[in-house]
Amino acid sequence: MTGIPGSPPPDGTVRARTRTNSAGTAGAFRRLGETQAAHAAGDAMVAVALADTLFFAVPVGEARHQIALYLGLTMAPFALLSPIVGPWLDRRRGSLRLAIVVAALSRAVLAVVLSSRTDRLEVYPLAFGLLVLSRVHGVSRSALVPEVGSGDRSLVGANARLAVISVIAGGAGAGIGAGLTHLFAVDAALWGASIVFVVAAITGVQLPSPASRQPRREGLVDYRAILTSRLMAAGVAMAASRAAVGFITFLLAFLMRIEQVAAADFAVVLAAGAAGGFAGSLLAPLLRVVLRESLLLVAALGAMAAVAWWAGPRFDRTSAAVVAGVVGLASGAGRLAFDSLLQHDVPELARGRTFARYEGIFQLAWVSGAMLAVMFPAGATSGFRTLCIICVGGAVVSSWRLVRGRVRGPRAHVSELGGR
Repeated sequence: MTGIPGSPPPDGTVRARTRTNSAGTAGAFRRLGETQAAHAAGDAMVAVALADTLFFAVPVGEARHQIALYLGLTMAPFALLSPIVGPWLDRRRGSLRLAIVVAALSRAVLAVVLSSRTDRLEVYPLAFGLLVLSRVHGVSRSALVPEVGSGDRSLVGANARLAVISVIAGGAGAGIGAGLTHLFAVDAALWGASIVFVVAAITGVQLPSPASRQPRREGLVDYRAILTSRLMAAGVAMAASRAAVGFITFLLAFLMRIEQVAAADFAVVLAAGAAGGFAGSLLAPLLRVVLRESLLLVAALGAMAAVAWWAGPRFDRTSAAVVAGVVGLASGAGRLAFDSLLQHDVPELARGRTFARYEGIFQLAWVSGAMLAVMFPAGATSGFRTLCIICVGGAVVSSWRLVRGRVRGPRAHVSELGGR
C-alpha cells in the first residue's frame, strides 16, 4: 500500500530517508576530509622544499631580513581574500567547491614552475601565489563545513576531525617531502606536491554542490549585526593567540640557532609543537562540553601565558619543547572553537566573506607577532615575558568584551537576518 495521498509516510519510510540523509552527509564529509588531507600534505611538502631557500640556508643576520620580506608578502593574499574572494564565495552557488578545485589545480601548476626556480628571485612571487591559493582553500573549506558536516556531529567535532586529518596528512607530507629532498633534490619534493594537489582537485570535484544555496541579495545581511559581542570577543582572543604563535615560532627558531642547538634538538621542539596541535584537535570537543567557545579561547590564552612565565628563566631544549607543545595545544583548540562559533553564528550568505575578513585579521596578528621576534631580537627570559604579556593582554580584552556584551544585553540572533 502506498498510503492515503497527503498522509505522512510510514515510519519505515521516514527511517529509510533518515538513514539515506545520514549516509549522504557522512559521504560528503568523508570527501571533504580526503580533500583536506591532500591539501595539508601538499602544503607540507612545499614548506619542506622551501625551508632551505627561505630561512635555514643563510646566516642569522641575513635570515632576519629575508624573513621580514617574506612575512610582508604573506599579508598580500588577505588583501585579496576579504574584498574580492569572500563576496564571490557568497554570491555564487557551488562557488565553495569550485574554489577548492581551482586552488588545488593552480597550486599544482605553481609547484611545477617553482621546482626549477628555487634559487632565483622568482621564488618569492611563486611562494606568494601558493600561499594565496592555500588561503583560498582554507576559507572555502571552513565555510563549507556546516553544509557537509551537519547531522548529529557538532561543529567543534567536525572541525576537530578535519584538524586531526590535517595534522596526520601534513606530517606524512613533510616526511615524504624531506625524503625526496634528501634522496634527490628540492625539485623532487615540489613535483611530489604537484601530484598531491592534483589528487586534492580530483576529490574536490566530488564534493556536493548545495542545492539549497540561495542567490545573494544586496542588503540581506547587515554585516555589523553579525558582529555579536561573543564573536568579537572570540576574534580578539583568536588574534592574540595567532600573534603569540607567530612570536614564539620565530623566537624559538632564532634562540636555538644562536645557541647553536643541534638539528635533532630543534626537531624535538618542532615535534612537540605538532603533537600539541594534534592533542588540541582531540581535546577540543571534550573541552567544549564544559566551556563555551569564547571561554575556551580565553582559557587557551591563559595556558599559554602560564607556560611562558614558567619557561622564562630556564631556557633549554626541554622547556622549549614544553612551550611549543602547550602553545600548539592551546592555539589548536582555540582555532577550532572560533571556527565553530563563526560557523554557528554567521548566516550562510555571509559566511565566506566573514571567514575571509577574520583570516586577514588573524594573519596580520601572526605577522605582527613574528615581526616582533624577527626585528627586535630578545633573550630567552625577555622573549618569554613578552609572550606572556601578549596572551594576558588578549585574555583581558576578550573577557572585557564578553562582560560588556552581557551588560548591554544580547542582540537579535543572526539567524533571523536571513529570514526576515
